[in-house]
Amino acid sequence: MKRRAFTLVELLVVLAMIAVLMGAVGISTTQARRRAKITKAIQEMKEITNAIIAFEQYAKNRSLNGYDTGSWTECNESSLSMILGGETGENGEKVPVLFSASLSSSGKLLDPWGNPYEFIIEKTATLGSGDGTAGADTSYSTGVYLPNFFRLQPEERAIPEREN
Repeated sequence: MKRRAFTLVELLVVLAMIAVLMGAVGISTTQARRRAKITKAIQEMKEITNAIIAFEQYAKNRSLNGYDTGSWTECNESSLSMILGGETGENGEKVPVLFSASLSSSGKLLDPWGNPYEFIIEKTATLGSGDGTAGADTSYSTGVYLPNFFRLQPEERAIPEREN
């Protein structure tokens, strides 16, 4: 009577094939996670910038005058209180929540890699209305900094175009 079974060589070949497949899946999963972190960080930076601009529109009479940081400022509970709903308007009304964020236990807004975002609001003077009249209007330039941004490859730094 002849026994039917797998040989040791057949078992080793099957195990090697499984190992190669698992390695390929692991690599693609790692790359997908990396791309997801990049996309999430870009989206959060856009949301923070839009929320600051929305606050400027909401409080147009105050503009961003008191919030002109002039240098990079860490995104945390106190520095972003204007858009997190922690401010009170001039008439005593509560400023609406313009940016809903989950802050770390230390009150910081962290990027997907665990580093705090930073933002800047700079006062810029622009010339008058272009009709030759003297005087300058004050406007503000807002930006958000992703600490890990320059670790990315150049093609990953490009913000994807919005599809219409």
